[in-house]
Amino acid sequence: MKLFLFALTLSLLALVIVAAGRISSKADAIDPSMSMQQSYELRCRGGGLKFNSTPGRTASSGEQMMNVTVDFAAGTQGAGSRKPNLNPGQCSWIDRGFRQGEPAQIRLEMVSFAQQQQARHGSPVDRSSTAAERYPDAQNVPQYLSSSDHYWTFWVYNTNNGYLQATGNKYFKPLIVVNPKDIKILPRDRPSNVNRD
Repeated sequence: MKLFLFALTLSLLALVIVAAGRISSKADAIDPSMSMQQSYELRCRGGGLKFNSTPGRTASSGEQMMNVTVDFAAGTQGAGSRKPNLNPGQCSWIDRGFRQGEPAQIRLEMVSFAQQQQARHGSPVDRSSTAAERYPDAQNVPQYLSSSDHYWTFWVYNTNNGYLQATGNKYFKPLIVVNPKDIKILPRDRPSNVNRD
């Protein structure tokens, strides 16, 4: 029995080693020249960000992609993780302000129109002021961030070529902090005495 367990353990170990070799070779086959960059969270406040979009590639899904640049004012202190400490049109790292020489431009690729499938099938297109929260694209994100009440998070890395490359992005809702002294507790309505027959 011990010999069987030992053989089974060796077989499983061999499978793990083979699988690990296959995984790394598949990853290398994707793009061996592309190194994995660690991205960092950058928080931005709307109301002064400058967007520029130019047509990019056509995705395999048939969607038109856009190359988007976002120019911003560099924050001098950390944005914070709950309630951002940012002025309109400003971006900053979550934990610290910008250092001298760090670029104040983000580059990313976004779909031109994220609701293309809905439009093709006759479904209503969301044109509300918060559509970017559900269907972010190169058209509605700049519109959404024209308001200083809106925030966006980009995960970026410094390319050392004068811009930050985004690897991901998403809207951000600040945590609303309420002072307990401002909360008023109203008395409960007491049921009236009802005479029952």
